[in-house]
Amino acid sequence: MKTQQSDWRVWSFFSGAMGLDLGFGKVFGEPELIVEKDKWCRETIKMNAPDIPLAGADISKFRASDVGLWNGKQGEIDIFIGGPPCQTFSTGGLRAGLNDSRGNMIYEYLRVIEEVRPKYFVLENVASITSAALKHRPIADRPGQHWSLKRYSAKQYDTEFAPEERSGSALNQILDDIEGLGYATRFNVLDASDYGAAQKRLRFVMIGALDRLPPELPAPTYGDGLNSPKRTLADAIGDLVEAPGPHSIYTEEVAKYFRVIPPGGNWRHLPEELKREAMGASYAAGGGKTGFFRRLAWDQPAPTITGRANRKASAICHPNDVRPLSVRECARVQGFPDDWQFSGSMSQKYLQIGNAVPVALGYAVAAAIKQTCDKSELELPSRGEMLKDAQLQITRAARNKRVKKEQSGDLFAERAAE
Repeated sequence: MKTQQSDWRVWSFFSGAMGLDLGFGKVFGEPELIVEKDKWCRETIKMNAPDIPLAGADISKFRASDVGLWNGKQGEIDIFIGGPPCQTFSTGGLRAGLNDSRGNMIYEYLRVIEEVRPKYFVLENVASITSAALKHRPIADRPGQHWSLKRYSAKQYDTEFAPEERSGSALNQILDDIEGLGYATRFNVLDASDYGAAQKRLRFVMIGALDRLPPELPAPTYGDGLNSPKRTLADAIGDLVEAPGPHSIYTEEVAKYFRVIPPGGNWRHLPEELKREAMGASYAAGGGKTGFFRRLAWDQPAPTITGRANRKASAICHPNDVRPLSVRECARVQGFPDDWQFSGSMSQKYLQIGNAVPVALGYAVAAAIKQTCDKSELELPSRGEMLKDAQLQITRAARNKRVKKEQSGDLFAERAAE
């Protein structure tokens, strides 16, 4: 890992394959310390950044006083960066929130922040943390069995839904506890494609600042009317068509559906007689299910790169070929340089890449911190305003998907029937 030098001292947590680190490294230099417990991610780190001290312990066992890099002074370390495990807040997971041990990794991160008291910290997570509840109530046990917790914000549910079961209660609790540590925060949901990544990937990003106003989050720089058009899949991997490198494969049972789906389509573009067959039990389930049987389009950013490339529910099929994107193609879309190595089996490599923060998004956040951290004229919106804006970002993304689906539906239907 070769990055520019900086006077900033950065500690990285939950570093994975180092996507966030690479982005921050372009602004602040390489991290002074990395804390990562996953075996394969540690091997990836050692291959690419062998000179950076690596603490392999579970963060619950990590104590900053043991690493010999910190003298115990508040503000001595400039910035912490990290994305605690996010499965519990993911729309594809159990949504168990802070009651789940993985959700509590956020609190282990806050524990180390309280111990060291860095000047700033970055907490990155899935976008759905904005609507997660402290206490999860299964859909089957909810009045009306609505999938979205936002439906239960209405007064008619005041006596049936406890405050800790409501949308946003998990994030509000986290914010209360962060404020109790003396940090002011600024947060929002950011789309990586707005900052130069060749994929639409919504991520929650929070910046905390000790005894000062937090820096501003980056404004979009890619898109209509901005500095540059959004980068497409062709921009990222168009030169790899003849030599994509190793990749997973689809079983024939899955591949037969992809042969019918056009570029840019998904299961909804299958002929009617095949939709129920392809989806199985998921056909009648709630939610949009747009991730099922996705085939990418060259002229658009990719959807979120996942860690499970060959499953029908998270598939990212190549536009031309009936196969998942290769390991190298996925890494390109995430912004990893071509000489970046990944350890483990092919499935481990896919998982590390899919779990990473896009390098371009990491760079945008780091650059924004560097540019605005010393400004005295900053204003901080209220927590309610920031939460409303973050949830609006998610709603806009979902609305854009629906509009594009409606605009292209007839064309896809005709092509699928050919």
